[in-house]
Amino acid sequence: MNEIFNLNLNHIGIIIDPKQMINFHEKFLFDPIQKVHILFKYSKIKHCFIEYISKEGRAKNYSLGFNHLCFDLENENQLKHMHNYIIKNDLGIRLTLPEKSISEHCNIVTFYKLKFFNNIEFNIKKL
Repeated sequence: MNEIFNLNLNHIGIIIDPKQMINFHEKFLFDPIQKVHILFKYSKIKHCFIEYISKEGRAKNYSLGFNHLCFDLENENQLKHMHNYIIKNDLGIRLTLPEKSISEHCNIVTFYKLKFFNNIEFNIKKL
């Protein structure tokens, strides 16, 4: 898909045990939509942001560790093309409708479950 749509990585999502939140110096934000605590930290090793997500709320049944990649989309039109590509080619299903993120690192986000991967998130920069 990256070859077709020329996607830019926004962040990597990692699920952590809620007890691990005390090991971070930064404060986690509570996301009332997903009912999870999140923290974005820039990784100099990965050269991108890592989103740490507490295993609670919407994420309570997720496995600890890697959860998703988030890619930026320029606008709603690019999201429509991506959605149609995923559905037409039977690559996966949409998990959530577009919703406003509480993070300053994202705008409007939507999740898909891909058959050949794990969860993927799209950040729509402009609606």
